Amino acid sequence: MAIAFTCPHCLFAYRLPEKFGGKQAKCKNPECRKIITIPKPITIPDDASTALSQEEADAAALAALADEPTRPNETAPEEKTIPVNCPYCDHKWTVPWAMGGKNVLCPNPECRQRVRVSEPKEDGPTDWRQMKTKLPSGAKQNFEKLEGVQDASDAKIVSGAALREADATGVEIEPRSLQEKLVIVLTVVGLVGGLALGIGALLNRRTTERDDQLMTEALTRFETLAGEMNPADAALASAVLKLAAAEHALRHNDFKKTKEAHSLLGRASDEVRRQPPAPGRYAVAVEVAFSTLVFAGSDEEVKDQLRFRWLPDVESSRPLRINEKTPTIFEELGRALSLLAGADPEFRYAVARRFTRELARRGQAELAANVIPLTLFLDPERDEARAVVALEIYKIDKSSPFPRQTAEELKLQKSITSISAQTLFSVLGITKPVLHVPPPPGTGPLSSDASLLAYTGLHLLEGRPEDALQLAKRGARPDVQLKLLALCAEWSTDAGPALDAARAVVEANRGKRDVTMNPAHVMRLSQAAAATGRIDQALSLADSLADDALKAWTRASAVREWTAANPGAAAEEAWAEAPDDPKRFKPGHALGRLLIARQNTRLTHDRNGERKKTDLWPTLAQPFGLAGIALGLQDR
Repeated sequence: MAIAFTCPHCLFAYRLPEKFGGKQAKCKNPECRKIITIPKPITIPDDASTALSQEEADAAALAALADEPTRPNETAPEEKTIPVNCPYCDHKWTVPWAMGGKNVLCPNPECRQRVRVSEPKEDGPTDWRQMKTKLPSGAKQNFEKLEGVQDASDAKIVSGAALREADATGVEIEPRSLQEKLVIVLTVVGLVGGLALGIGALLNRRTTERDDQLMTEALTRFETLAGEMNPADAALASAVLKLAAAEHALRHNDFKKTKEAHSLLGRASDEVRRQPPAPGRYAVAVEVAFSTLVFAGSDEEVKDQLRFRWLPDVESSRPLRINEKTPTIFEELGRALSLLAGADPEFRYAVARRFTRELARRGQAELAANVIPLTLFLDPERDEARAVVALEIYKIDKSSPFPRQTAEELKLQKSITSISAQTLFSVLGITKPVLHVPPPPGTGPLSSDASLLAYTGLHLLEGRPEDALQLAKRGARPDVQLKLLALCAEWSTDAGPALDAARAVVEANRGKRDVTMNPAHVMRLSQAAAATGRIDQALSLADSLADDALKAWTRASAVREWTAANPGAAAEEAWAEAPDDPKRFKPGHALGRLLIARQNTRLTHDRNGERKKTDLWPTLAQPFGLAGIALGLQDR
């Protein structure tokens, strides 16, 4: 015989064998789980009367007809609880019944997440006396059809066209106003425009991903080929490729990509630093230094951590986090320029001039005046470096306070050995001290190199390029002549006469063992020729250099200057000839081919076509062609 009963707390129905009678157990209802006592089976004696007394019958009738049916063992509301299970840490607990539907904190001290309590369900039985209608129990229901009456659902549907033909629609259409029509048109245009923008964004994302794959492939392919090169050249070429990848990542304008770009810049710098001193190493070090300028940005970009501040004393609107160090161009540039320690002084002066011009054009003359002399030069060289930087700033911005400030500081020194300081004093009208007297008139050669150097620059700054050119030609040695002619080519509005004179000097002394021509002066002249569109003359000057690494790099620098001055013209592959022999492949070959692929891709926008061209290049040049294509696609 089975025992049938319900839970006194939640009225969950049970039917158990009679052997469990009198025992205690937890309710199986997950919303209850309270302890219940299983009732014992009731045994009715054989002589017991089955009839109820009159009083018992009356009580049962009253209970059945009561407004609130009696609930067995009903729990008071203040004693009811609701079980809660934290979805974050699986901690279980109960809350009072009144907390149903509210948010509570998980009591687990390791979690403390906000959890919503489920709505409690009423545990009372359904009252059969609650009718679903207010009609009397014997009333006809609306689903019953009366005899002889047609239901509306049985009527046939008349088409809208028939109603319109009969003019029986009953709807009068009012003409739309111009404003309503404009709203409708603008709404449609907005929807179409939004759809077009969404499609464009999707296509742009796919294009960006393809460009990223090009750069990734370039890095991967070069890693597999680098072992065929000389170790030092391979490391420097790898640095060139990493700098290109850093610029490519930075131009995504994404915080994570900016961090990736900074990491690539650091890795390229480390690869250069580990190589032994050599002209090729110093040339790549200049490329690292120029790459730091790409990281400079506006105040808004700095705030969004997409770019770096120029100077460390510029306050940022974003508070720093604990242990956070924000890099600046001042620090990055100083670290990069330190890679040039040990390079030829004339090479470092050439770099100082180039960096000063670039920084002054960007409105950062103060950075040039502060970081370049201190980072690039030793104490005996520093006065000349400060004067060189001041003159370059004056050439670009005569209203800048830094040239006069530098001149006044140099004037106070007891001993002044700087040749450029005399030029600075003269152009600013500072008559004392006089370091070098003007050269005597005439056309014959002069042995006073210092006087020639000081007053050639003065003539150029005073707008007398013909006089400057005549002084430059009076140099007693070819090396001095080339240095003065390089300055004339850089500071004159027409560089042609100085370049022609320099080419004549180089040709007249090519191959002479007893004649010294500093490569730094030749590089300056080659860059000046390329910047004025004379690419053939620039390449000819580069080929006059004896060092293969420096020759390849000078040709690459000429390509850079020419493409910057001719953004609408295609570059030729012959300008950066790349050898098939991996042992002769230099970083300059890598940079030159990268720049050519970048320029031509920017013009054609043809990813596949340009890639077919680079696939025909020497094997080691191909990864740099891929990197150039990726950057050229960004340039468009």
